[in-house]
Amino acid sequence: MFNHFFSLLFIAQCIQNLKTETWEKWIPPFINRTDLLCPSDHCTRDPALYVTTKNDCCTCWAEPSWKLYSLTYDLVLEYTRRGGTAQLIGDTTVANARFVHSKGFLSKLPNNVCEFVNLIEIEATNNKISSIGNISCLHILDTLDLSHNSIDSIGKDTFKHLPLLRVLRLTHNGITTVEPYALAGTTMSIFLADLSFNNMTEIDMSILIPENRFCQYDFSSNNIVKIVNEQNFKIDVDKIYHGGFVNLNSNDITQWFDFKDLGIDDISILGKVMQFGFSLQNMKWTCDCRMEPFLELSQDTLKRIWRDYYNVTCWDPPEYRGVSITDFFMEEDKLHLLVCNKSSADKCPKECYCFYQPKNRRTVVNCTGVGLLELPTYVPEGDNLTLLFDENDITKLEYREYFNRSSVIRLSNNKLNTISSNAIESIDSNAVFDLSDNNMNELPRDFQSFDPCITKLGKIKISCGCGDQWLVDWVKNKRAEKCKNTTEIICFIGDEYVSTIDLDLGNFCNDDSNLIFLNILFGILIALLLGVFGVLYTFRYELFILKRRFINQKSTKIYPLFKYDVLISFDDNDAELRSWVMQKLASYLKGACYKTFIPCRDGKFGDIREEALINNINSCKNYIVILCDKYHTEDTFWTTVEWKYIWHSFKQNKERQIIIINYHQLESSEIREEKLKAFIRVGTDIDFSNRKHHLFKDIHERLGSPILTNNGLKCANIKFTAKSLHSQEMFMLDI
Repeated sequence: MFNHFFSLLFIAQCIQNLKTETWEKWIPPFINRTDLLCPSDHCTRDPALYVTTKNDCCTCWAEPSWKLYSLTYDLVLEYTRRGGTAQLIGDTTVANARFVHSKGFLSKLPNNVCEFVNLIEIEATNNKISSIGNISCLHILDTLDLSHNSIDSIGKDTFKHLPLLRVLRLTHNGITTVEPYALAGTTMSIFLADLSFNNMTEIDMSILIPENRFCQYDFSSNNIVKIVNEQNFKIDVDKIYHGGFVNLNSNDITQWFDFKDLGIDDISILGKVMQFGFSLQNMKWTCDCRMEPFLELSQDTLKRIWRDYYNVTCWDPPEYRGVSITDFFMEEDKLHLLVCNKSSADKCPKECYCFYQPKNRRTVVNCTGVGLLELPTYVPEGDNLTLLFDENDITKLEYREYFNRSSVIRLSNNKLNTISSNAIESIDSNAVFDLSDNNMNELPRDFQSFDPCITKLGKIKISCGCGDQWLVDWVKNKRAEKCKNTTEIICFIGDEYVSTIDLDLGNFCNDDSNLIFLNILFGILIALLLGVFGVLYTFRYELFILKRRFINQKSTKIYPLFKYDVLISFDDNDAELRSWVMQKLASYLKGACYKTFIPCRDGKFGDIREEALINNINSCKNYIVILCDKYHTEDTFWTTVEWKYIWHSFKQNKERQIIIINYHQLESSEIREEKLKAFIRVGTDIDFSNRKHHLFKDIHERLGSPILTNNGLKCANIKFTAKSLHSQEMFMLDI
């Protein structure tokens, strides 16, 4: 996708007779310079005939006025030491100074070169200079020719402060390193740079694509093996790169460029550098998949702007050696032949041939006729796989991970007799799927998602039954009669072979509509029963509590085995709650002749706590559980244990009652323990904030009469009237 006139750039090295040319002043639009003259006859362009502009032409052909009219002052060189050290002699103030010294033994530029600030040209070829040194003082230097020396590297700041440097020749030096942005930058406008015949092994992308217009950068005949991007250079789509001609001929690059590594994420933006010309001849190119995306994108463009320097030829693979990339692959439309082979390291199965083909955006796994007994376990990564497994001895079509990445799956002429439903489910219904010429005698129902005109089954005979109506519907709905050459299924049913296209199962099967209705009805009943059982199981504790409350009658029988009337279980770590229980509730119950057991008060020191707790719980007739926010949590271990044995005792003895006092007014959603939650749900708990102030009355009514033991005569005649209870409760609740 190149567009430049530079193929004819260096046919002539100079204009044969400058006197016959008409020169006019030319001010480059990209540099502040007024001393350049351009040959107007040569660079007057008819836009109907030339794509390039006058500025493009003048960049290559313009010369400074002092050169055309020999308005220069030559300086004299004087060696000061035998090692090649020298100094310049002359007027330091004279304009257009020029220093020329060739075939000497200079080891570096003259020591006093910075004193001659008006130097416009330095030519010191065929010397022994090993380093350019600091020449940033020469602000108006136009030409620097240090060819045939011993310079080995160019730093990024070497020419940074030379805004008028136009011509740079460093050929035949042995240069190995040119740092990024060494030749290109906002402060530089080098028109011509010749670094050919050096020893560079790599070159940075920033050097090849400067923003300013240039004539030619010549890096030919080096040892360059790759173009790098050390500074993460990126083409800015908002800028215009005016371009020039880049000569990379006769280097050691073999692989086509990875444009993403070179800062070009989308090669379509190469239109930004359409005015660049790149010559890439006389190199051993590998013509493979790396070339294809670029060539495909530039195919139409190259036909319009063909230049001889685009004539790049292949070296590898051997079958394409010497073939012109443009003539063979592009003009003959054979870009599909540019592929990259995959090896076993890329998961290509043994004995198979795998390659990536960017023209068709696919990876091909060709295992045709290699004697496979089963499907390969793995294939190369990537989407849009083409799997060619024809002419093998595969008997089972089993699930493989790569099926869902495949657009073509060919398994014709195998020995398939078993097809896995999982395998069929993993294959895209739009995939080209060929199973013709196999030994299949059944088809999984999953085939109904495929189009029989795309999925090639060939002509197969299978056993059919009354449950295969889907097969008949599939063939008819997909209009398989139009593609009988692709897929035709013959059913063996009722001692006959019938094509599914003509098959009517009603002629072979009884009407099973009644059976279907019964099956549906039975299914509904089962679903309802499961729902009922689910509800009963979910609310089993609530139902148990309600049963105990409304079905079982309270007994007036006195149980002499009960030692206590009631056990009070609560979180004794809550100081406020503990105070209320001890001072109010326990006092009230004692005054009402109830004998209470409170674990934190009545437990004996030295007892095994859990065993003692079980005995005391079993010795109580009823239980009061004061529910607070930490009653049954990980932080209150012993109240959790108490509740466990209280529930067990309550469940075993129908005479016992559990009275829940909702101290913190918790909602059922705030309680994790299912049995405690059930008491709240059925509403059997006593709200601690009872506004009618009937808390103790409710407790008294639920507990019933106290056990009459040694003090039975004293308590036997006690009667609690509503009024006395109300007065006492008002006093007790005053916390």
